[in-house]
Amino acid sequence: MAGVAISLTVGNNGLFERSKNAANTWREAETNEASEMQSFANIYDETLKNLGLDGNGVGNKKPIGEITGQEKTDTETTDKSGNRVVVPAGFKVINPEATVNEGIVIEDVSANNSDTVGNQFVWIPCTLDGSNKTLKYDRYAFTRDNWVCRQTKLNEKDADGSYKIQRADLESYYFHEAMQEEEKTSIERYGGYYIGRYEVGCDIKRTDHIEITAPGKIKSELNVYNYITRNEAKTIAERMYIGKSKLCSSYAWDTALQFIGGAYAVNSEGDNNGTGKIEITGYYGIKNIYDMGGNVSEWRTEISTNVSYSGVFGGGNYSSITLDHPAGSRNYANENGYGDFIGMRVTLYL
Repeated sequence: MAGVAISLTVGNNGLFERSKNAANTWREAETNEASEMQSFANIYDETLKNLGLDGNGVGNKKPIGEITGQEKTDTETTDKSGNRVVVPAGFKVINPEATVNEGIVIEDVSANNSDTVGNQFVWIPCTLDGSNKTLKYDRYAFTRDNWVCRQTKLNEKDADGSYKIQRADLESYYFHEAMQEEEKTSIERYGGYYIGRYEVGCDIKRTDHIEITAPGKIKSELNVYNYITRNEAKTIAERMYIGKSKLCSSYAWDTALQFIGGAYAVNSEGDNNGTGKIEITGYYGIKNIYDMGGNVSEWRTEISTNVSYSGVFGGGNYSSITLDHPAGSRNYANENGYGDFIGMRVTLYL
């Protein structure tokens, strides 16, 4: 019996040998499982990389000069001074050596749409509350001594919740506009938005109010997209980047003027005002933003309480006097009206 017991214990098929084999099999299984888990992790990391995400599921972070436009989602970066910039998927920064304050410019390089490739926008950093000395995303009343069109922001709100802004020479009416959700989301999550570097242009020279079949483009040296109603301007803007691009609101316009700074909002000297001739896009720029104070005035989404003239446009134009109609001016018009002196500008939200 003792021999049988020993044989059962230590033989080739004994308990010790079978235990040894089981231990080896367990170790092999552990090794295979670890290898499979590592393989899964590698695939997961590669998938996140391809999506433009990191392991925390937030926007991919890259040095500003390494963003190619091939990223699948928005990419967070900083300028050389450490200021935050968020670059949309399909865009690259064309002046990575610049600082945010000098005007960071992005360009569409996605090739998804031949009509939008080459469009350029400028990053406007801001917050909803203006905390920590940041630029507040807001509507501003621009004023200047002896300016007949000077503005006042009343301590009174419209039914839409926005503060009323009034012009000194138009005290019977006021301007108002509620902030849209796209704007709030972009500012809250990303700390800024993009404004078109140029007035919207097109490949053809428009000489009258014709169909808006030509795509709007945001590039230099184009004919301005004029002879459009405000609703047509909205359509042109919103079909450019569906769900992300909008006709410039009063918040985006006024905040961009605060970003430009100086006296430009109330004295746009240097812009194409009163020359009697419309120029191609890209005539006069500050911080890489061109012609907000001249060339053609631009439709905005703001509203006037003058029922007959509820449409609002801003900025001067080739036929106006600089001091009367600088970049910060507010003017009303019939929203179904059009002319050679009114164009548009697009904003891009993330």
